[in-house]
Amino acid sequence: MILFLYLGIMPYLEEKVNVTLAIILTPFALGLEFLLILGLIDTRKNKLIIEKERIISIGVFKTKSLLIKNIKGFKVDKNYLFYFSKNENEKKIKVSRYVGGFGELLSWSQQFFDDLDVEEFKNDEQEILENRAYGMTPKERTDNLLKAKKTTNIINVISWIVALSTWFYPKYYQIQIILCGMLPIIGLIIFKTSKGLIRLDEKPNSPYPNIHSTLIIPSLTLLIRALTDFQILDYSGLWVPVSTLVLVIGYIFMNDAYVHYNFKKGSTYLTLLGVFMLGSSYAYGLIITTNGAFEEADPMVYDVGILSKRISKGKTTSYYLELEKWGPQNEIDEVSVSKNIYNSKKVGDKAVVYFNTGLYKIPYFFVIQ
Repeated sequence: MILFLYLGIMPYLEEKVNVTLAIILTPFALGLEFLLILGLIDTRKNKLIIEKERIISIGVFKTKSLLIKNIKGFKVDKNYLFYFSKNENEKKIKVSRYVGGFGELLSWSQQFFDDLDVEEFKNDEQEILENRAYGMTPKERTDNLLKAKKTTNIINVISWIVALSTWFYPKYYQIQIILCGMLPIIGLIIFKTSKGLIRLDEKPNSPYPNIHSTLIIPSLTLLIRALTDFQILDYSGLWVPVSTLVLVIGYIFMNDAYVHYNFKKGSTYLTLLGVFMLGSSYAYGLIITTNGAFEEADPMVYDVGILSKRISKGKTTSYYLELEKWGPQNEIDEVSVSKNIYNSKKVGDKAVVYFNTGLYKIPYFFVIQ
């Protein structure tokens, strides 16, 4: 919880607000913080009363009840136990795993009600085996399902390997950036050509294979590399290519979304919100990293005086140098540097700044020594 709060306010801790970090991190982090706080309050206040004819859930904002004879079944995830009514107009009741006596409650549920996760898995599996879009015969559909699982397992593992190597050991930077950019696109192609057999999101207890890791992990790696490797001097040339790429990604997802998603469910909208945030992260990371990694022009080199230096300590330790005006930087500015560079410099020394206009004319710089 503290981490999300810190991420939300981090762009505003510096004297000069980092606009990009504010746009990306603040809504994401504070949104998660809000949901986490609601979840914690709900967990502490949530109570379940089991009577002879009904169960009653007392929550933070409302009290719900279900007649035991009307309970269709239950589902369990890593945080909650859910009870569903036979009447679709009645809302489900959820019980936190952290309430007292949860083990006994789960045993009671298993004894008297149907496990809807098991039923849903069987129904989804039967749907796959009966859907002619996945093959003309049951055997062909079974074979295609096994092939889809094998394909997604392979590309998800490759995505983790590429992302982790790019994150922690970016020795072959250009190749690694290309791979991180290509893997989500390959994942989208696999998704679009699977006719619905392969899904985007990772759904517990589902027979459908998914490309969850292929979409998320390389995209976040690109974002991290962009934020840590390049200091952007002027963002004006960034928003058009990023917005265009986000719109293209959104169109690819949405042009047949009504076929694959139920828009009567709130979870669908959360999935689509996640798609937008993921697409934005991917687009920003890809544009910034390729703008710098594939710039062919020689950089302009500036020897810049150091006016002051400071260390910022929090969840991580950051090192900053305040530099004089230089080249196109027409005002005194504070820049983040590595620990080694920080320790090697003192006030009054010169810092070597590399500046380039960028492949997409998004100017960037970094301090090398």
